[in-house]
Amino acid sequence: MGRAVIKLRQVEYFLAVAETQQFTKAAERLFVTQPTLSHQIAQLEKTIGTPLFDRIGKSIRLTEAGRLFQTYAARAIKELEAGQTALAELEGMVRGTLTVGVIQSFSRTLLPPILGTFIGRYPNIRLRVREMTAAAIEHDLAQGKLDIGIAFAPAVLAETEVEPILDERLLLVVGVDHPLAQRKTVRLAELHGQPMALLGSEFSTRALIDRHFQAVGAQPDVVCETNSIEVMFGAVTQSHLATIIPEQSITDGKNLSFSVLSVRESAMVRTAALLWPSRSFRTVAARTFAGMVRDRILARFKKAPGRKSRADEPSRRAE
Repeated sequence: MGRAVIKLRQVEYFLAVAETQQFTKAAERLFVTQPTLSHQIAQLEKTIGTPLFDRIGKSIRLTEAGRLFQTYAARAIKELEAGQTALAELEGMVRGTLTVGVIQSFSRTLLPPILGTFIGRYPNIRLRVREMTAAAIEHDLAQGKLDIGIAFAPAVLAETEVEPILDERLLLVVGVDHPLAQRKTVRLAELHGQPMALLGSEFSTRALIDRHFQAVGAQPDVVCETNSIEVMFGAVTQSHLATIIPEQSITDGKNLSFSVLSVRESAMVRTAALLWPSRSFRTVAARTFAGMVRDRILARFKKAPGRKSRADEPSRRAE
């Protein structure tokens, strides 16, 4: 006797209930009656052989099995949607949806001109852009919620495929009245005990900075942590603090309110990358968008000192 078949309708019903945490709201969203919805969920649980929801009075929540199944169910729906999109793409990208996750550093510098070009060329593609942390991008790629991400290598999850596109220096920035302001270079060891403003510990760039400080036995006095490049610039120009900022974030080379120093003894370089879900179909829209990112990188950084474009390198799986 064969295994009972899970119906697509049941998967869609399950995901709606999992997201809303209420049968009533899920039924309204799906335009079905609550008894119909409850019956289909019960049939799904019977087919799977384990409860997917804990029912406590009028409230519900996912069981451990439910949380696990949700990951695969969402991925299955995403794959089916990708199949539909692939068929639609035969018509030349006349419709479809592209969902992009991007870290803050690129959402304000690299992305705007790319978005303008993409929207101008493909006005019928619905574009969804979300500013997220690198960890959130990887999570949503694995869950099938994103088509492509822009963040930094290396990746954490095995499900993430990494395509390096740019090596970029991290530079020290200080106010014009700072004791180091007249210098061109600095050693990390000189920054031991130095009051600094840095990105929060949840950022991969901060982890890279911390590793380099540890390597030389130095520990700065981090008196300000933030998730905003603008806040770090403000802290530097209005106080005695120093900061370490990615080179591409320093957009105004003629600004007289701060000085920029390179770090001498260590190659503090971070690698920007396109992140792909390793087991999912890459839509034409996603591949087209990725091509625009590569072109923008080449055009903007090809001749810039200290910035090495890697847009022509092949993709590699995260290790």
